[in-house]
Amino acid sequence: MSEYLLGIDNGNTISKAAIFDLQGREIQVSSRKVESDYPRQGWTERSMDALWQGTAGTIKDALETAGIRPEQIIGIGTTGHGNGLYLIDKQGRPARAGIQSLDTRAADIIAGWNRRHLHDQVFPYTTQAFWPAQPNALLAWIKQHEPQVYQRIGAVLMVKDYIKYCLTGEITTDFTDMSGTSLMDVRKKSYSEALLELYDLQDIRAALPTLLQSFEIAGRVTPEAARATGLAAGTPVVGGLFDVDASALGAGVVQPGQVCIIAGTWSINEIVTSDPIIDPALFMTSIYTVPDLYLTIEASATSATNLEWFVTQFCTEEKAEAERRGISVYDVCSELVDSLPPGGSDVIFHPFLFGSNVQASARAGFYGIAGWHTKAHLLRSLYEGVVYGHLSHFEKLRDASGSGNPIDVARLSGGGAHSPVWTQIFADTLQLPMEVPDGIEIGARGAAMSAGIGVGVYQDHADAVATAVKIKRRQEPNPAATPFYLDRYIEYKKLLECMQEPWDRLSQLKQG
Repeated sequence: MSEYLLGIDNGNTISKAAIFDLQGREIQVSSRKVESDYPRQGWTERSMDALWQGTAGTIKDALETAGIRPEQIIGIGTTGHGNGLYLIDKQGRPARAGIQSLDTRAADIIAGWNRRHLHDQVFPYTTQAFWPAQPNALLAWIKQHEPQVYQRIGAVLMVKDYIKYCLTGEITTDFTDMSGTSLMDVRKKSYSEALLELYDLQDIRAALPTLLQSFEIAGRVTPEAARATGLAAGTPVVGGLFDVDASALGAGVVQPGQVCIIAGTWSINEIVTSDPIIDPALFMTSIYTVPDLYLTIEASATSATNLEWFVTQFCTEEKAEAERRGISVYDVCSELVDSLPPGGSDVIFHPFLFGSNVQASARAGFYGIAGWHTKAHLLRSLYEGVVYGHLSHFEKLRDASGSGNPIDVARLSGGGAHSPVWTQIFADTLQLPMEVPDGIEIGARGAAMSAGIGVGVYQDHADAVATAVKIKRRQEPNPAATPFYLDRYIEYKKLLECMQEPWDRLSQLKQG
C-alpha cells in the first residue's frame, strides 16, 4: 500500500490541502476560500470556527478526490501566513475572531512605541522591524481596547498552530513562526521576560505556547478531528512552519548562502545564513526550519499580483485568444512581452498597486507613455518593474549578508516563475542563474517534507530536498541583456525619489 504525506497551507484567503507521495510529487490539491470580515477600517479578521471547518472540508475533499485511504497518510505538516493573531481562551475555544496578517488596527500602538524609541530597545532581541499585524502590537491593542478578551486568553497562536490544535488538541508552536512575531529573543531562541516587559505584556507569558522544531511531532489526529477531515485518528502531526520557511524548504533551499525568491502576491526575497544578520534596515531575521540556521527576509506586496490586476482590467482580447488556443491568458501576456527585446520598452513601471517598500502613500504608475506605445510595451514595463522591486530587496540582502555568504544562484517560485520570459528577466537583472523547482504548491510541499522528517521518511532536511525536490528549469543570465535592465533600474530609482512628495499630496486629496 502506497504511503503519502499531507501539507496544509492556510493563507489569508485560501485554505489548501495537498497530498504528496514520498518523492515529493503532487498527487492531489484541494482548496477552499475562507471569507474575511472587515468590521472597521483597517481591520481584517475571520471566524476561527469557519477557518477550521473550511480547512477540514478541504482535507476531506483532497482525500476523496485522490481516492486515498486515510491510513495511507503517514504524516501531516501545517503552514500558514505569518503573524496575525489566533487566540484560544482558557476553555480551549476561540477567544475572538482570528486577526489576519493584513490587519492595521494596531498602527497607533506602533506609532506610540516609535515615539518612545522602543524599537531601539527591542531590536537586539527581535532582529526585525515593527509592523501593525505582529502579535506583540495586536496583544497590546487588545489589552487596551478589549480587556475582557485579554483576560480570557489561554493561548497565543499563529494560524497554522490553530489548525494544528484543531487536529490534535495540543497547544504548540514552532521556532520559525514565533521568531517572526517580535515576541522572542531570536539569537537565544527563547521567549524573553525582559522583552515582554518592554511591551507591558509580561502577564501574557503563560499563554505563549511550547516551542517545537518544525519537524517534531506535536500530537496526533484526534477522533473528533478524524470525523471532520476523513483522516485516520492517531496520524502524526508535526510542529509546522512559517509560510516563508515552508516555501524556501519546498524549493530546496537548505544551505547557507542559498537564496529563495517568491514572485507571488508578495515580493519575498530570503537568504539562509549560519549566523543571524543583525541590521535594522532589513525587514526580518528569523530562525530557519533547518536547525542552527537563520532566514533573513526582505519583502513587500509588490510582485506578480500587479499582472493579475492588469489582466483583469485591460486584457479582454488576450483572454479570448487564450480561450481559443486552450492556454492561459498569462502565457499570452508573456508572448507579448517576448515580442519586444530587452531594451524594447522605455516605459518605467512602479509595482505599488497593493503596497510598497518605499513609503505608505506610494502608488503604482506607468511613466513615459507615448502614442506609439502598445500593450506589449506596458506589459514588458510591468514585468521589468516587478523585477526591479525584487532587485531593491535583493540588493539589501546581498549587502547585509557580506562576503561570508556568497550568492551564486537563486531558487524562484510563485506565479512569476511559471513564465520562462519573466524568469529570464529575473536572471538578467539580478545577474544570477534562476532555478525553478517542480510543482505548484511549494509551501504545502515544505510542510509535507517537515512531516516526512518527523515520521522518519527522510533522515534530515538535506535528504528531504534530495528526494522530494526536483529542478524543472534553470535559466542562465544573458550578459548582453543586463545593461538594458540596469539602465532602466536607475531611472526606476530616480522616479521613486521624484514621486515621494506627489504621492503624499495625492493621498491627501479629498474624494467626492
